[in-house]
Amino acid sequence: MSGRGRQRSYRQRNNHTLSKVAKETANSLPADSPVLVMFKDIAVKLTDRQDRHERLVKLSRDITIESKRIIFLLHSAITTESSEKAVKEANERLDKLIKGPIKSIGFELEHSPAYLHSRAVTAGFQEYIEARTFCSIMESKVIIGWSEVQKEFTYDIKNDDSERSLVTMLPQIDYMLGLADLTGELMRKAINSISSGDSHECFSACQFVRDLYTGYLGLFGMGKDLARKMTTTRNNVNKVEAAVYALRVRGGEAPPLLLIQSKPEWDVDHSDDEGFY
Repeated sequence: MSGRGRQRSYRQRNNHTLSKVAKETANSLPADSPVLVMFKDIAVKLTDRQDRHERLVKLSRDITIESKRIIFLLHSAITTESSEKAVKEANERLDKLIKGPIKSIGFELEHSPAYLHSRAVTAGFQEYIEARTFCSIMESKVIIGWSEVQKEFTYDIKNDDSERSLVTMLPQIDYMLGLADLTGELMRKAINSISSGDSHECFSACQFVRDLYTGYLGLFGMGKDLARKMTTTRNNVNKVEAAVYALRVRGGEAPPLLLIQSKPEWDVDHSDDEGFY
């Protein structure tokens, strides 16, 4: 028998021996043993935490799906009138998210450490921030801040004999990650505005993307998640600047549709993926 075979055989015999000893020890303990009571209590807590995690993942998925639909709604608006209508509908749907799944996340984490389940809800929060900030830009040309969004996540819960405040904590890193993804939506908005002949909207979106990227460059120790998104953010800056350059230089001599067709090399050289890492 080779050396590896002997080691494997030894491990199997050893594991069998350990499991046998553990089983015999467990059977020898009385039903009211403090050790068994402790492990049963731990099992209940772990099961409860896993169930809460699964519920949070589902809520986060619901937020992500609805936020993507809101972003698509905002992109579908072309004229000023349709933009106003789309922003109004988007605000109503965002409000439903705040009063629905986001509020439910607050209830789930009310008596549990929020950061313990942060990975379960981060994708939904990022997508929501992307939709919320995109809507605020289309509505007032201003990016809503983290503190304002956090105020929207504060609820007054009234019971029959008491009143309390419930807060769904929005981690600042999730806000920053969602804001980084916003550059992709602004890039698409800028390019789409060229086909509709709205050059002012294109230049405005380009400046937003530049300012966001410049702000992120000043961050140090931003974390691996945000650092990974910087490559995509830089690609978005390149694309929107190329669109603005084509509009400024060739806008007077070429129709808008021809300007849109002059961008295939962007999609070949760079990935447009903004997925969750």
